[in-house]
Amino acid sequence: MPVDKKQGLVARQTLSAEELTAIKQLTAICEDYERLYMRLSWGMLQTRSGKQAEDFLYYVDNQLVGYLAMDGHGTETRELVGMVHPDHRREGIFRTLLTAAQTECQRHGVQRLVLICEHSSRSGKAFVEAIKANYDTSEHEMILEHFRERAAFDDRLVLRPADDSDVEGLVTIVQSDGLSEEEARRWVKRVLSEPISQTYIATFGVEGVSCGEPIGTLRVDNWDELAGIYGFVVLPAYRGRGYGRQMLEEVIRSIRATSQKTIMLDVDTNNINAIGLYRSCGFAIKTTYDYYVINIGN
Repeated sequence: MPVDKKQGLVARQTLSAEELTAIKQLTAICEDYERLYMRLSWGMLQTRSGKQAEDFLYYVDNQLVGYLAMDGHGTETRELVGMVHPDHRREGIFRTLLTAAQTECQRHGVQRLVLICEHSSRSGKAFVEAIKANYDTSEHEMILEHFRERAAFDDRLVLRPADDSDVEGLVTIVQSDGLSEEEARRWVKRVLSEPISQTYIATFGVEGVSCGEPIGTLRVDNWDELAGIYGFVVLPAYRGRGYGRQMLEEVIRSIRATSQKTIMLDVDTNNINAIGLYRSCGFAIKTTYDYYVINIGN
């Protein structure tokens, strides 16, 4: 029985093993062509919810030549990462993928898209300029190379895995990073339910005198070969005292206790204090990503 030829645009709610293999092959080609690090989370692609189309593939004569992935951020924003085979650029393929993603997002009430473009990508920069996307911000991706610990330790600070009983404390911490209460609450509930994530909460207080004030949080996303540290926030009143470093060191030791997988994190390129902290712990900049916004809400 003849097999249908794969041709043109395909939208997927989940990805097959064959499709994941084809995406990895295309990623390797595109990375090698421009010496890039495509920002794709393979663990995420393998665990799609199946509730809506989040992966868009484009075929020419059975060959995957274009791909775009969406990552959800609450209900109003989606981050997008995509690529086109070097031999098939300037054929309108990425515009087709982006239009399909935009249409899908509008059906679900998404208000804006955020395109992630590696700072050194010539083709990516040309595309965002062509569609007049608005530059928003940039982040360094940093990798732990040589872990450097400090002897200082304050036993009044306790870092532990968070659970549903910590929602209110986490909301208060996350709000201090500029989110509204509604946004913070939605974010906290989402990360606590993520199967590959472990959210931590830091409390401060003297045992027997204080029940411990929630002062900081971070989470670890565990993939097969990578552990990513995200959502790192310390209340303003407790910054500059070494508590952030203590939290970071404890999490790194926890990861190292069970594996030797690569540890990475993201940091805003303008956050000089955080970059200094991460460098002092042994992190080094691997690459830099720029974020461009496309507003699609009514």
